[in-house]
Amino acid sequence: MRRAMRVYGWLLKLYPARFREEYEPALERQFQDEYRDVTSPGEAVRLWSGALWDLATSVPRQIFSEMTMDIRQGMRAYQRRSFSMTLAVIALALAIGASTGIFSVMNALLLRSLPFARPERLVELWLSPVNAFAGRTGFNSWWQHSAYLNEATTFSTSEMNLAANQEAWRVKGTESSANFFHVLGVDAIAGRTFAHDEEITGHNSVAVIGYGLWQQLFGGDPAAIGKTVHVNGQQFTVIGVMPANFNYPGKTQVWMPTIFDFEIIPHRGAFLIETIGRLRNEGAFRQAQEMFKAEALRKNPKAYDGNEAQNWPKLVSLQNQLAGPVRQQSWVLAGMALLVLLTACANVAQLVLSRATERSQELAVRAALGASRARLLQQLITEAVLLTTVSTVLGLGLAQWICRLATSIVPPELATQEYTIFDWRVFGFAAGLAILAGVVFGLSSAHLTARLQPAANSLRTQRAAPDAGLKRARAVLIVIQAAITLCLVTSSFALGHAFLKLLGTDLGFRTGNVVTLNVSLQGTTHSGKGEWAYYSNVLSRLRAMPEVEAASAVSYLPLANQIYMANSFKLDSGQSVARVVTNAVMPDYFGVMGTDFLSGHDFEQASGKDADQRVIVNETFARLSGLGRAIVGRHVLSPWRDASYVVEGVAKTARLNGPDNQGGPQIYFYIGEETPPVLTLVAKVRGDAAVGLAKCRDAVRGIDPQVPIYDVKTMDERLDDVLARPRFYVGATALLSLMTGLLAMVGIYGTTSYALEQRRREMGIRMAVGATPRRLRGMMIWESAQPLLVGVAGGMALAIFAGRFLEDLLVTVARPGFGTCLGGGAVLVGVGLLAAWQATSLVRRIDPMEALRSD
Repeated sequence: MRRAMRVYGWLLKLYPARFREEYEPALERQFQDEYRDVTSPGEAVRLWSGALWDLATSVPRQIFSEMTMDIRQGMRAYQRRSFSMTLAVIALALAIGASTGIFSVMNALLLRSLPFARPERLVELWLSPVNAFAGRTGFNSWWQHSAYLNEATTFSTSEMNLAANQEAWRVKGTESSANFFHVLGVDAIAGRTFAHDEEITGHNSVAVIGYGLWQQLFGGDPAAIGKTVHVNGQQFTVIGVMPANFNYPGKTQVWMPTIFDFEIIPHRGAFLIETIGRLRNEGAFRQAQEMFKAEALRKNPKAYDGNEAQNWPKLVSLQNQLAGPVRQQSWVLAGMALLVLLTACANVAQLVLSRATERSQELAVRAALGASRARLLQQLITEAVLLTTVSTVLGLGLAQWICRLATSIVPPELATQEYTIFDWRVFGFAAGLAILAGVVFGLSSAHLTARLQPAANSLRTQRAAPDAGLKRARAVLIVIQAAITLCLVTSSFALGHAFLKLLGTDLGFRTGNVVTLNVSLQGTTHSGKGEWAYYSNVLSRLRAMPEVEAASAVSYLPLANQIYMANSFKLDSGQSVARVVTNAVMPDYFGVMGTDFLSGHDFEQASGKDADQRVIVNETFARLSGLGRAIVGRHVLSPWRDASYVVEGVAKTARLNGPDNQGGPQIYFYIGEETPPVLTLVAKVRGDAAVGLAKCRDAVRGIDPQVPIYDVKTMDERLDDVLARPRFYVGATALLSLMTGLLAMVGIYGTTSYALEQRRREMGIRMAVGATPRRLRGMMIWESAQPLLVGVAGGMALAIFAGRFLEDLLVTVARPGFGTCLGGGAVLVGVGLLAAWQATSLVRRIDPMEALRSD
């Protein structure tokens, strides 16, 4: 009996406080009487079933009833301070929205499961010593005898020409081993994936296409299975279609089992071989890492001598690899958003302190009329949760905007990694923030109200006396806000300064009024001997256009995010330069790009075969060779064949990857009759670059509509794309620091003005005995400045510590130094004192006699 009553008592705790106060004793007596009449296990089961049914049907109804009542009461209470409540809701909405938006990105990259079978066992083997270059037999023998891998696959992804139904497209294609889909654990929605012997030469002319390509080429017709497509001129038979949410790796649209047959798809140029595997044991990740590293060093012990740690072989989780650098950057932004959230919570806490003193008399009256402590606590928590819920609902709009912005700046690798707030984890995160913050604010309000609750003989007073504990609490909140604000402000200064340096960086070329078009002749009627004639025709047509000043072509265009081929080159004088990016250009390229020559000159316009025997090097190449500008006229030996080239000129170093990367050594060859099948056309245009780009595109397409023209952009657009990510990080940090600064200023203003209101009688007495309003304002401002100065000191230490993480957002950023922190602190103190000065302006309106009479 005793145990049953105890359990039933616990169940009654599910009811809201007001209902329990009125009906709990009667319900317990009724259950006790019914339990005494139980004579068999069947009757006990029926009794408990009925009790649980009553609870299940009545508890939600009672909670809804009392919650509705508490919400109405809370809204009436908030209406009395509508302005401050609106500011608090907006501040909290911005903070929760920013936090939720960043969490949605982290959820997509790190928490949401990949569309593979048992994705936690999938790993990428970075710099694997055994890959497609080992051949089919060598690669399969390696993973089949591996102690840590259950299976492995190797692949390479690049852009290719695809022709079908008399049309041509430029698509992402992946060449892989036949077990690619088996390792990932995915299957086709139509047809099938590769059989194990379809990676053998002569059996590998099959392809699996993506869902989007299936819709685009065949309108989703199931009869597409068995149809043929041409990839870079080679014929493949479609054997399967993958699901709509599968586009691994790198948004691939067509897969072929040709990785061990390098000649079947010609003219691939530079490409990267990747290897992924499935671990034998889920919990043996660290052990597998060590085994893989030891294996790589054993197979090639000299390959990694002197290399930096990041160039050593390593085994990484496939999920972390797909997240890439965005993973660490998301953590940094999440930390900043958390600081903003803490600042917003501190602002709401200021409001809670104010309302606690204001409502102490009201709650004392309600307690005297019979309201229990639990009922009052329920009321306060409901009011606080109402405020945080409204803020969260408003913040979700900001979160969705952040998702869309992040998608345009740092698009996810896979379709299933879409950034969105419409995910149960994101909703759970937002709801958790709302409820947790509401409960904390409600409990804080209840605790403070209990401390300030007047005694029975003080119910007639108009205002509770100021409390020393509340004063200290307000000071602590100001300290927290000031420290966080200074940390974010100095971080914003450091990132902004670094970004301005990026904008002022000399790229080695000029982007203004330069348009670019990528053209690929792979698999077209022009491939082979017709390539030179096609490009000559295209350039002649472009140069004849009135909008075009000059036109040329290049193999590797700066800011194009390409994989570059690099080699070591030796000079006739014995010097050598390593890791040289080899490029190929047509005449006028340097003039179109605005690249200056430091010595020598460009290729001669009509130099014929003589130009094929000459090269141009960049300033970095010349410097690393030890010859400097004197390198002009020296001979560079070819690393591929027994030939040498005369250095014709030294051009300025072009930063291929953008202003945040140092330009490395480059060597430029002349494009003669042996023309690469893939080139980027560049043209210097007059007037509006966007208009000139469209006209150039139409002119090139008019020569042969069957030749794919893709990645059509101006150089200014390419530079904007490169700077989009650092611009986003700088803007996000600036926005977050601005939010915290405004919140801190509002907090200081509110604290000072409320303290003045609470001390009106004291101010009246001081003025009555001779104190001037100016002296009183100075006293109040000094009291406000003390916690502000303490917060600035703490913020300087926090900013210096947090500066180490800024490099994850912008490589070129310098950590905030003492001078930057001191300058930011001076600005913060100045603005804080201005807010306090404005808040204390009410001192001049205090009438001493009226202040004394009001008490």
